[in-house]
Amino acid sequence: MYKLLEYIRSEFYALFRDGGALLLLVVALPLYTIIYSTAYGGEVVHDVPIAVVDEDRTPSSRALIGGLMSGPNTLLCYEPSNMAEARELFYSNKAFGIVYIPNDFERHLLSGSQANIGVILDGSHLLLYRQVLEQVATDALTQGAGLELMRLTEQGAAPQVAAAVVEPMQFDVHHLYNRALGYGSFVMPSVMIVIVQQTLVIGLSMMAARRRQQGLRIEPITPLSILSKILVYIFIYGANLTILLTLLWPAFGFVFNAKIGDVALFLLLYVVASLSFAIALSQLFKRREAPLLLLLWSSVPILLLAGVSYPREAYAEWIYLVGRIFPSSSGVDGFIALASRGATLSEVATELATLAILTVIYLALALIINKSLLARQKF
Repeated sequence: MYKLLEYIRSEFYALFRDGGALLLLVVALPLYTIIYSTAYGGEVVHDVPIAVVDEDRTPSSRALIGGLMSGPNTLLCYEPSNMAEARELFYSNKAFGIVYIPNDFERHLLSGSQANIGVILDGSHLLLYRQVLEQVATDALTQGAGLELMRLTEQGAAPQVAAAVVEPMQFDVHHLYNRALGYGSFVMPSVMIVIVQQTLVIGLSMMAARRRQQGLRIEPITPLSILSKILVYIFIYGANLTILLTLLWPAFGFVFNAKIGDVALFLLLYVVASLSFAIALSQLFKRREAPLLLLLWSSVPILLLAGVSYPREAYAEWIYLVGRIFPSSSGVDGFIALASRGATLSEVATELATLAILTVIYLALALIINKSLLARQKF
Protein backbone atom coordinates (compact mmCIF):
# COMPACT_ATOMS: atom_id res chain seq x y z
CA MET A 1 0.00 0.00 0.00
CA TYR A 2 2.84 2.38 0.89
CA LYS A 3 4.55 1.60 -2.42
CA LEU A 4 1.35 2.36 -4.34
CA LEU A 5 0.96 5.71 -2.56
CA GLU A 6 4.57 6.50 -3.42
CA TYR A 7 3.90 5.81 -7.11
CA ILE A 8 0.78 8.02 -7.01
CA ARG A 9 2.70 10.85 -5.33
CA SER A 10 5.48 10.52 -7.90
CA GLU A 11 2.99 10.65 -10.80
CA PHE A 12 1.30 13.79 -9.46
CA TYR A 13 4.72 15.36 -8.83
CA ALA A 14 5.87 14.66 -12.40
CA LEU A 15 2.58 15.97 -13.80
CA PHE A 16 2.56 19.25 -11.91
CA ARG A 17 6.24 19.89 -12.71
CA ASP A 18 5.51 19.69 -16.44
CA GLY A 19 3.51 22.71 -17.53
CA GLY A 20 2.75 21.41 -21.04
CA ALA A 21 1.54 18.03 -19.81
CA LEU A 22 -0.48 19.70 -17.06
CA LEU A 23 -2.19 21.91 -19.63
CA LEU A 24 -3.06 18.90 -21.80
CA LEU A 25 -4.08 16.41 -19.12
CA VAL A 26 -5.96 18.70 -16.75
CA VAL A 27 -7.03 21.84 -18.62
CA ALA A 28 -7.44 20.79 -22.28
CA LEU A 29 -10.53 18.58 -21.94
CA PRO A 30 -12.81 21.16 -20.25
CA LEU A 31 -11.30 24.04 -22.24
CA TYR A 32 -11.74 22.44 -25.67
CA THR A 33 -15.19 21.12 -24.77
CA ILE A 34 -16.33 24.59 -23.68
CA ILE A 35 -14.94 26.15 -26.87
CA TYR A 36 -16.62 23.58 -29.13
CA SER A 37 -19.86 23.73 -27.16
CA THR A 38 -19.95 27.51 -27.46
CA ALA A 39 -19.43 27.25 -31.21
CA TYR A 40 -22.12 24.58 -31.67
CA GLY A 41 -24.41 25.68 -28.83
CA GLY A 42 -26.93 27.20 -31.24
CA GLU A 43 -27.65 23.65 -32.46
CA VAL A 44 -29.72 24.67 -35.53
CA VAL A 45 -29.16 27.51 -38.00
CA HIS A 46 -32.01 30.05 -37.98
CA ASP A 47 -32.82 33.18 -39.96
CA VAL A 48 -30.55 32.53 -42.96
CA PRO A 49 -30.50 35.74 -45.06
CA ILE A 50 -32.09 35.28 -48.49
CA ALA A 51 -33.09 37.45 -51.45
CA VAL A 52 -36.35 37.12 -53.42
CA VAL A 53 -36.77 38.33 -56.98
CA ASP A 54 -40.54 38.68 -57.55
CA GLU A 55 -41.31 39.36 -61.21
CA ASP A 56 -44.95 38.32 -60.81
CA ARG A 57 -45.97 40.82 -58.10
CA THR A 58 -49.37 39.20 -57.53
CA PRO A 59 -51.25 38.16 -54.38
CA SER A 60 -50.06 34.57 -54.93
CA SER A 61 -46.40 35.54 -55.13
CA ARG A 62 -46.76 37.80 -52.08
CA ALA A 63 -48.34 34.90 -50.17
CA LEU A 64 -45.30 32.74 -50.97
CA ILE A 65 -42.96 35.52 -49.88
CA GLY A 66 -44.96 35.89 -46.66
CA GLY A 67 -44.21 32.26 -45.82
CA LEU A 68 -40.50 32.83 -46.38
CA MET A 69 -40.62 35.91 -44.15
CA SER A 70 -42.27 34.01 -41.30
CA GLY A 71 -39.39 31.51 -41.20
CA PRO A 72 -38.02 30.30 -38.88
CA ASN A 73 -35.27 28.97 -41.15
CA THR A 74 -35.02 31.95 -43.48
CA LEU A 75 -34.95 35.70 -43.11
CA LEU A 76 -35.98 37.79 -46.12
CA CYS A 77 -33.42 40.58 -46.15
CA TYR A 78 -33.44 41.68 -49.79
CA GLU A 79 -36.02 42.06 -52.58
CA PRO A 80 -33.93 43.10 -55.60
CA SER A 81 -35.70 44.12 -58.76
CA ASN A 82 -33.80 41.74 -61.06
CA MET A 83 -31.52 38.70 -61.02
CA ALA A 84 -28.38 40.75 -61.69
CA GLU A 85 -28.79 42.54 -58.35
CA ALA A 86 -29.62 39.25 -56.64
CA ARG A 87 -26.47 37.59 -58.01
CA GLU A 88 -24.37 40.47 -56.67
CA LEU A 89 -25.85 39.95 -53.20
CA PHE A 90 -25.25 36.20 -53.48
CA TYR A 91 -21.62 36.45 -54.58
CA SER A 92 -20.84 39.01 -51.86
CA ASN A 93 -22.25 36.60 -49.20
CA LYS A 94 -24.93 39.05 -48.14
CA ALA A 95 -27.63 36.57 -49.15
CA PHE A 96 -27.13 32.80 -48.92
CA GLY A 97 -30.00 31.93 -51.22
CA ILE A 98 -32.04 33.41 -54.06
CA VAL A 99 -35.71 32.62 -54.70
CA TYR A 100 -36.86 33.57 -58.21
CA ILE A 101 -40.62 33.93 -58.90
CA PRO A 102 -41.33 34.25 -62.67
CA ASN A 103 -43.92 36.63 -64.06
CA ASP A 104 -46.39 33.82 -64.95
CA PHE A 105 -46.46 32.30 -61.45
CA GLU A 106 -50.05 33.18 -60.48
CA ARG A 107 -51.41 32.59 -64.01
CA HIS A 108 -50.20 28.99 -63.93
CA LEU A 109 -51.49 28.46 -60.41
CA LEU A 110 -55.00 29.70 -61.19
CA SER A 111 -55.19 27.83 -64.49
CA GLY A 112 -54.48 24.53 -62.76
CA SER A 113 -51.17 23.97 -64.50
CA GLN A 114 -47.84 23.56 -62.78
CA ALA A 115 -46.16 26.75 -61.56
CA ASN A 116 -42.40 26.88 -61.22
CA ILE A 117 -40.09 28.88 -58.98
CA GLY A 118 -36.29 28.98 -59.06
CA VAL A 119 -34.03 28.49 -56.06
CA ILE A 120 -30.30 29.25 -56.19
CA LEU A 121 -28.23 27.93 -53.27
CA ASP A 122 -24.57 27.48 -52.34
CA GLY A 123 -23.80 23.77 -51.92
CA SER A 124 -20.51 24.51 -50.11
CA HIS A 125 -22.47 25.71 -47.05
CA LEU A 126 -24.36 22.50 -46.33
CA LEU A 127 -26.17 23.66 -43.18
CA LEU A 128 -27.31 26.92 -44.81
CA TYR A 129 -28.22 25.06 -48.01
CA ARG A 130 -30.39 22.61 -46.10
CA GLN A 131 -32.24 25.26 -44.08
CA VAL A 132 -33.12 27.46 -47.07
CA LEU A 133 -34.15 24.52 -49.28
CA GLU A 134 -36.31 23.04 -46.53
CA GLN A 135 -38.08 26.35 -45.88
CA VAL A 136 -38.74 27.11 -49.56
CA ALA A 137 -39.99 23.59 -50.27
CA THR A 138 -42.27 23.62 -47.24
CA ASP A 139 -43.81 26.99 -48.13
CA ALA A 140 -44.27 26.09 -51.80
CA LEU A 141 -45.92 22.74 -51.00
CA THR A 142 -48.16 24.34 -48.37
CA GLN A 143 -49.33 27.05 -50.76
CA GLY A 144 -49.89 24.53 -53.55
CA ALA A 145 -51.92 22.24 -51.30
CA GLY A 146 -54.04 25.17 -50.12
CA LEU A 147 -54.86 26.25 -53.68
CA GLU A 148 -55.70 22.71 -54.74
CA LEU A 149 -57.97 22.28 -51.73
CA MET A 150 -59.77 25.55 -52.56
CA ARG A 151 -60.20 24.54 -56.23
CA LEU A 152 -61.69 21.14 -55.35
CA THR A 153 -64.04 22.69 -52.80
CA GLU A 154 -65.28 25.23 -55.38
CA GLN A 155 -65.96 22.35 -57.76
CA GLY A 156 -68.35 20.84 -55.20
CA ALA A 157 -66.16 18.28 -53.46
CA ALA A 158 -66.77 17.77 -49.74
CA PRO A 159 -64.01 19.25 -47.54
CA GLN A 160 -63.03 15.79 -46.23
CA VAL A 161 -62.84 14.37 -49.77
CA ALA A 162 -60.88 17.36 -51.02
CA ALA A 163 -58.42 17.06 -48.15
CA ALA A 164 -57.95 13.36 -48.90
CA VAL A 165 -57.25 14.11 -52.57
CA VAL A 166 -54.76 16.85 -51.77
CA GLU A 167 -52.99 14.74 -49.15
CA PRO A 168 -53.84 11.08 -49.84
CA MET A 169 -51.12 9.84 -47.49
CA GLN A 170 -50.32 11.77 -44.33
CA PHE A 171 -46.61 12.09 -43.66
CA ASP A 172 -45.93 12.39 -39.93
CA VAL A 173 -42.26 12.77 -38.96
CA HIS A 174 -40.86 12.13 -35.49
CA HIS A 175 -37.11 12.59 -35.05
CA LEU A 176 -35.69 10.16 -32.52
CA TYR A 177 -33.00 11.05 -29.97
CA ASN A 178 -31.76 14.31 -31.53
CA ARG A 179 -35.22 15.82 -32.00
CA ALA A 180 -34.04 19.32 -32.92
CA LEU A 181 -31.61 17.85 -35.48
CA GLY A 182 -28.98 19.99 -33.77
CA TYR A 183 -25.37 19.82 -34.94
CA GLY A 184 -24.03 20.26 -31.40
CA SER A 185 -25.86 17.21 -30.05
CA PHE A 186 -24.59 15.25 -33.07
CA VAL A 187 -20.90 16.14 -32.97
CA MET A 188 -20.05 16.98 -29.34
CA PRO A 189 -20.16 13.42 -27.89
CA SER A 190 -17.67 12.24 -30.51
CA VAL A 191 -15.39 15.26 -30.11
CA MET A 192 -15.27 14.89 -26.33
CA ILE A 193 -14.40 11.19 -26.50
CA VAL A 194 -11.58 11.78 -29.01
CA ILE A 195 -10.20 14.64 -26.90
CA VAL A 196 -9.93 12.27 -23.91
CA GLN A 197 -7.79 9.82 -25.88
CA GLN A 198 -5.62 12.42 -27.61
CA THR A 199 -4.83 14.42 -24.48
CA LEU A 200 -3.82 11.24 -22.64
CA VAL A 201 -1.57 10.10 -25.48
CA ILE A 202 0.12 13.45 -26.01
CA GLY A 203 0.38 14.35 -22.33
CA LEU A 204 1.92 11.08 -21.18
CA SER A 205 4.24 11.01 -24.19
CA MET A 206 5.52 14.50 -23.38
CA MET A 207 6.21 13.50 -19.78
CA ALA A 208 8.08 10.34 -20.84
CA ALA A 209 10.10 12.20 -23.50
CA ARG A 210 11.05 14.83 -20.98
CA ARG A 211 12.56 12.17 -18.69
CA ARG A 212 14.60 10.77 -21.58
CA GLN A 213 15.82 14.23 -22.64
CA GLN A 214 16.91 14.91 -19.06
CA GLY A 215 18.97 11.72 -19.11
CA LEU A 216 16.95 10.01 -16.37
CA ARG A 217 16.85 6.23 -16.25
CA ILE A 218 13.92 4.42 -17.82
CA GLU A 219 11.75 3.04 -15.06
CA PRO A 220 10.40 -0.50 -15.32
CA ILE A 221 6.67 -0.85 -15.81
CA THR A 222 5.17 -2.83 -12.94
CA PRO A 223 1.59 -3.65 -11.95
CA LEU A 224 1.82 -1.03 -9.19
CA SER A 225 3.07 1.69 -11.55
CA ILE A 226 0.24 0.92 -14.00
CA LEU A 227 -2.33 0.91 -11.19
CA SER A 228 -1.02 4.24 -9.88
CA LYS A 229 -1.40 5.86 -13.32
CA ILE A 230 -4.90 4.44 -13.67
CA LEU A 231 -5.94 5.85 -10.29
CA VAL A 232 -4.37 9.27 -10.94
CA TYR A 233 -5.93 9.79 -14.37
CA ILE A 234 -9.27 8.28 -13.48
CA PHE A 235 -9.42 10.87 -10.70
CA ILE A 236 -8.49 13.75 -13.07
CA TYR A 237 -10.64 12.72 -16.02
CA GLY A 238 -13.47 11.51 -13.80
CA ALA A 239 -13.70 14.95 -12.21
CA ASN A 240 -13.55 16.72 -15.58
CA LEU A 241 -16.11 14.46 -17.25
CA THR A 242 -18.49 14.71 -14.28
CA ILE A 243 -18.42 18.50 -14.48
CA LEU A 244 -18.88 18.49 -18.25
CA LEU A 245 -21.78 16.03 -18.34
CA THR A 246 -23.65 17.40 -15.32
CA LEU A 247 -23.13 21.13 -15.89
CA LEU A 248 -22.05 21.83 -19.47
CA TRP A 249 -24.34 19.39 -21.30
CA PRO A 250 -27.57 20.74 -19.67
CA ALA A 251 -26.38 24.35 -20.05
CA PHE A 252 -26.08 23.98 -23.83
CA GLY A 253 -29.11 21.72 -24.18
CA PHE A 254 -27.23 18.77 -25.67
CA VAL A 255 -29.04 15.43 -25.81
CA PHE A 256 -28.31 13.16 -22.84
CA ASN A 257 -30.60 10.17 -22.36
CA ALA A 258 -28.24 7.88 -20.45
CA LYS A 259 -28.29 6.40 -17.00
CA ILE A 260 -25.48 7.98 -15.01
CA GLY A 261 -24.26 4.64 -13.69
CA ASP A 262 -24.01 3.10 -17.16
CA VAL A 263 -22.12 6.08 -18.56
CA ALA A 264 -19.76 6.15 -15.57
CA LEU A 265 -18.83 2.47 -15.98
CA PHE A 266 -18.37 2.81 -19.73
CA LEU A 267 -16.21 5.93 -19.43
CA LEU A 268 -14.17 4.24 -16.70
CA LEU A 269 -13.23 1.42 -19.06
CA TYR A 270 -12.68 3.86 -21.92
CA VAL A 271 -10.26 5.99 -19.89
CA VAL A 272 -8.35 2.85 -18.85
CA ALA A 273 -8.15 1.68 -22.50
CA SER A 274 -6.98 5.11 -23.67
CA LEU A 275 -4.45 5.23 -20.84
CA SER A 276 -3.08 1.81 -21.87
CA PHE A 277 -2.77 3.09 -25.43
CA ALA A 278 -0.98 6.19 -24.12
CA ILE A 279 1.45 4.19 -21.92
CA ALA A 280 2.45 2.03 -24.90
CA LEU A 281 2.98 4.98 -27.27
CA SER A 282 4.69 7.20 -24.68
CA GLN A 283 7.79 4.99 -24.70
CA LEU A 284 8.43 5.53 -28.41
CA PHE A 285 9.31 9.24 -28.27
CA LYS A 286 12.79 10.57 -27.59
CA ARG A 287 12.08 14.26 -28.14
CA ARG A 288 9.47 16.24 -26.26
CA GLU A 289 8.19 18.01 -29.40
CA ALA A 290 7.41 14.78 -31.26
CA PRO A 291 4.08 14.02 -29.47
CA LEU A 292 2.76 17.46 -30.46
CA LEU A 293 3.46 16.66 -34.11
CA LEU A 294 1.53 13.42 -33.60
CA LEU A 295 -1.42 15.44 -32.33
CA LEU A 296 -1.33 17.74 -35.36
CA TRP A 297 -1.70 15.07 -38.02
CA SER A 298 -3.51 12.26 -36.24
CA SER A 299 -6.46 13.91 -34.50
CA VAL A 300 -8.57 14.60 -37.59
CA PRO A 301 -8.06 11.12 -39.15
CA ILE A 302 -8.88 9.50 -35.81
CA LEU A 303 -12.04 11.60 -35.59
CA LEU A 304 -13.04 10.51 -39.10
CA LEU A 305 -12.24 6.85 -38.39
CA ALA A 306 -14.62 7.07 -35.44
CA GLY A 307 -17.45 7.80 -37.91
CA VAL A 308 -17.76 11.54 -37.28
CA SER A 309 -18.76 13.86 -40.15
CA TYR A 310 -18.47 11.03 -42.69
CA PRO A 311 -20.71 7.96 -42.61
CA ARG A 312 -18.80 4.81 -41.75
CA GLU A 313 -20.87 2.82 -44.23
CA ALA A 314 -19.39 4.89 -47.07
CA TYR A 315 -15.79 3.74 -46.71
CA ALA A 316 -14.10 0.39 -47.17
CA GLU A 317 -14.25 -2.42 -44.62
CA TRP A 318 -10.48 -2.43 -44.12
CA ILE A 319 -10.59 1.26 -43.15
CA TYR A 320 -13.28 0.44 -40.60
CA LEU A 321 -11.06 -2.32 -39.17
CA VAL A 322 -8.11 0.09 -38.96
CA GLY A 323 -10.32 2.40 -36.91
CA ARG A 324 -10.92 -0.39 -34.39
CA ILE A 325 -7.23 -0.16 -33.42
CA PHE A 326 -7.93 3.08 -31.58
CA PRO A 327 -9.99 3.07 -28.36
CA SER A 328 -11.73 6.23 -29.56
CA SER A 329 -13.66 4.36 -32.29
CA SER A 330 -15.34 1.97 -29.85
CA GLY A 331 -15.57 4.79 -27.31
CA VAL A 332 -17.52 7.01 -29.71
CA ASP A 333 -19.89 4.19 -30.70
CA GLY A 334 -20.60 3.18 -27.11
CA PHE A 335 -20.92 6.69 -25.69
CA ILE A 336 -23.32 7.82 -28.44
CA ALA A 337 -25.44 4.71 -27.91
CA LEU A 338 -25.59 5.35 -24.16
CA ALA A 339 -25.84 9.13 -24.04
CA SER A 340 -27.91 9.88 -27.15
CA ARG A 341 -30.01 6.75 -27.71
CA GLY A 342 -30.44 5.73 -24.06
CA ALA A 343 -28.95 2.24 -24.57
CA THR A 344 -28.01 -0.02 -21.68
CA LEU A 345 -24.60 -1.55 -20.97
CA SER A 346 -25.75 -4.89 -22.36
CA GLU A 347 -26.52 -3.19 -25.68
CA VAL A 348 -22.95 -1.87 -25.95
CA ALA A 349 -21.36 -5.18 -24.93
CA THR A 350 -19.39 -5.31 -28.21
CA GLU A 351 -17.81 -1.91 -27.55
CA LEU A 352 -17.06 -2.86 -23.93
CA ALA A 353 -15.41 -6.10 -25.03
CA THR A 354 -13.36 -4.29 -27.67
CA LEU A 355 -12.13 -1.75 -25.12
CA ALA A 356 -11.21 -4.53 -22.69
CA ILE A 357 -9.27 -6.41 -25.39
CA LEU A 358 -7.47 -3.23 -26.46
CA THR A 359 -6.53 -2.57 -22.82
CA VAL A 360 -4.88 -5.99 -22.52
CA ILE A 361 -3.14 -5.68 -25.90
CA TYR A 362 -1.71 -2.22 -25.25
CA LEU A 363 -0.57 -3.06 -21.72
CA ALA A 364 1.19 -6.16 -23.06
CA LEU A 365 2.74 -4.04 -25.82
CA ALA A 366 3.86 -1.49 -23.23
CA LEU A 367 5.57 -4.22 -21.18
CA ILE A 368 7.35 -5.58 -24.28
CA ILE A 369 8.60 -2.14 -25.34
CA ASN A 370 9.65 -1.32 -21.79
CA LYS A 371 11.57 -4.57 -21.43
CA SER A 372 13.38 -3.86 -24.69
CA LEU A 373 14.29 -0.32 -23.59
CA LEU A 374 15.54 -1.56 -20.20
CA ALA A 375 17.72 -4.18 -21.90
CA ARG A 376 19.18 -1.51 -24.20
CA GLN A 377 19.73 0.81 -21.23
CA LYS A 378 21.53 -1.95 -19.33
CA PHE A 379 23.71 -2.73 -22.34
